Amino acid sequence: MPDSEQVFRYWVEVLELKNGLVRNLPLKAIAKIHIPRKKSEPQRPREEILQLTDGAETLEAKSLDDLAGQLRQRYPDETYRRTLHRERDRQAEERRAEAMNGLIRIFAEAAVEEALRERGPET
Repeated sequence: MPDSEQVFRYWVEVLELKNGLVRNLPLKAIAKIHIPRKKSEPQRPREEILQLTDGAETLEAKSLDDLAGQLRQRYPDETYRRTLHRERDRQAEERRAEAMNGLIRIFAEAAVEEALRERGPET
């Protein structure tokens, strides 16, 4: 599979040095896209954000450095060790491939139906 089609799962492991307690905090990247409500409203630039789920709270950051700073405040170096992990998510790759194949099938069927409509009934 080409690198561009590979899907990875990311998380931050937080180890409490005093008692060895480990917490895995899921990390995801999202893109916020502004959809103008009126034609005269300008398109705003796309905003890429990292979201880390920590229990009931979600931390948002614009970069890994920003996220590292927030985590350092929440989990200080003296008492915690924070490690970023990533792992290839083959199940997500399969789900994406199935979804893309389904989408291609829908487009192909629609194109055939449109071509038949444009051609009209045969006599």
